[in-house]
Amino acid sequence: MTCGSRLSLEGQQRTGSGIMLRLVAALCLSAGVTMAQPGTPSSLNRATRAELAAKAVQLETATTTGSLKSDQKVKAMEQLAEIRLRLSDGDFRVGDRFSSTITMDSSHSDTISVRDGLLVSVANLPDFPLRGVLRSELDEKLREHLLRYYKNVRIRTIPLTQVSIIGAVARPGFYWTSPDRPITELIMIAGGPLPNANLRELEVRRTNRVFLKPKESRKALEQGRTIEQADVRSGDEVRIPMKRMLNWASIIQLLFVISSLFFAFFQFVQWYYGRQE
Repeated sequence: MTCGSRLSLEGQQRTGSGIMLRLVAALCLSAGVTMAQPGTPSSLNRATRAELAAKAVQLETATTTGSLKSDQKVKAMEQLAEIRLRLSDGDFRVGDRFSSTITMDSSHSDTISVRDGLLVSVANLPDFPLRGVLRSELDEKLREHLLRYYKNVRIRTIPLTQVSIIGAVARPGFYWTSPDRPITELIMIAGGPLPNANLRELEVRRTNRVFLKPKESRKALEQGRTIEQADVRSGDEVRIPMKRMLNWASIIQLLFVISSLFFAFFQFVQWYYGRQE
C-alpha cells in the first residue's frame, strides 16, 4: 500500500484524529517517501483532506525543529498557512468556475460559476454551498446533493483555471482553461506568439511577484508540463516579453547626430584657433 492510499484510508477511518495523522506522516518519512510538492504531477491542488492534514503536520515539524534555512522556513510557513486555510474554508472562491458532466439517462455538460455565498446551481436544483469543500471532494459532495433528487446519477467535474496572458501574443486577455492542459496551450488560446515573442523569457507572476522564473518556465515548456503540474493557479499572470531587436533606423539617426556634433565641434576648433592667429 502506498503512503498516499494509506493516508486516504486513515483519514476516512479516523477523521480529525491528529495522533493518527502524525503517525502516518512519520511512517511515510521513515520509509524515505516525501509528500508531493507543488509543480509535480501529484500536486497538492487536488489533494485529499487527509493528505493536506498530513502535509500540515510535516510542515509544522520542519518549522519547529530548526532544520530549515530562513528563506526555506518562510516558504514553509506560507505553505502551512495556505493549507490550514484550505482545510477550514475549502478551495473555492466567488467567481471560480468548473465544468460538469452529469450522467443519468443521458449526459449533460455545463460550466458552473460560484456565486455570492459560495453557492452553485446544478441541474436547476436548489443551490448547493461550497464553503469548506476541497477540489478533491467536489464530485462526491455534488453527487450526494444530486442523489437527494435523482437516482443512479453520476457527476464529473473539472475546476477551471483563469489566467491573464499579456505581452507578445496575438490576443492578450483573461482566459479560462482546464488545468490538465499543457502550458503551451496557454499561449495558443491567446492566439499564439507574435513573430518577435521571446518564449525563453516567459514568466508567471502571482500577487506582484515572479512565481515562475524564465529558467523554470523553459524547463516546464520543454518537459510538456500541464498548468496544474507547474502550479499555475487562477489569478496568475503569464508574461511573454518581446525579443530585443536592434532598431537600425534609430542607430543610423544617432550616428548622424553624433557625426554632426563632431563636425560642428571640429569647425568650432578651426574657427577658434584661426581667430587666435
